[in-house]
Amino acid sequence: MTAAIWLGVVTAAALAGASMLVRHLHRRYVAPAAGLVHGAVAVSAVVGLVVALWGGGQALAANAGAFALCLAAVGGGFVGVFRLEGAAPPMVMVWLHAVMALIGIALAGYGLLI
Repeated sequence: MTAAIWLGVVTAAALAGASMLVRHLHRRYVAPAAGLVHGAVAVSAVVGLVVALWGGGQALAANAGAFALCLAAVGGGFVGVFRLEGAAPPMVMVWLHAVMALIGIALAGYGLLI
């Protein structure tokens, strides 16, 4: 997967997540399907990144970004479990998920583009 395609897919996932966060902060309804689509797009981007990095030869920043995105995916799964049970997830977990994803995107993007 080229860096431009990966950045496009991960940007789409990030924008979907940001829009869900804004709706949640304004106490508006967030459809569970939106979270599932966000998660599916994000996981496909992370899998594509890990497959691209598997052969080696990439910058350390890209590998660190992939690790951070995997941690963000675990946090997103935690948030998703709360959502699917009908409960609001702890906001600290939502923020940790978002910040870890942004760190991962920045590191992986930098590592792929240098």
